[in-house]
Amino acid sequence: MVIVRFEDGGWAPYFCTDTSAEVCDILEAVAARWAIEEHFHDVKEVWGAGQQQVRNVWSNIGCWHLNQWVYTLVELCCWDVEKSLLSDRSERPWDNEQRRPSHADRRRSISREMLGKKFLAALPHTPEHRKLRRLFHDLLALAA
Repeated sequence: MVIVRFEDGGWAPYFCTDTSAEVCDILEAVAARWAIEEHFHDVKEVWGAGQQQVRNVWSNIGCWHLNQWVYTLVELCCWDVEKSLLSDRSERPWDNEQRRPSHADRRRSISREMLGKKFLAALPHTPEHRKLRRLFHDLLALAA
């Protein structure tokens, strides 16, 4: 058993049935398991995996694989992007600025970028162009 004490005074016990396991092995196993839990949470909550209404088991498996691939592609696209560019917490003053971007933050940043490129390219170059551009950015902020 390993007891981990956190900076805020809390603690968590971690158990292992292998009595010869080292502390670092137990903590590595816990970290790996936690990564799996976070992944499944994001796939279910952000992408809606398991909520598809399809008619047979093979379609269900296909939907599950699509969700996994889309999750992977979002993570891959945001791999080298600076975290300040991935999450805009200006609308959420209660949120911790130092918190790492969630998968939903990564997905929203890609959506904003794609929509911005598509619609801003279609805007006509008129005297009102800056005003339209600003209004569009405000609209994007509401949508994301």
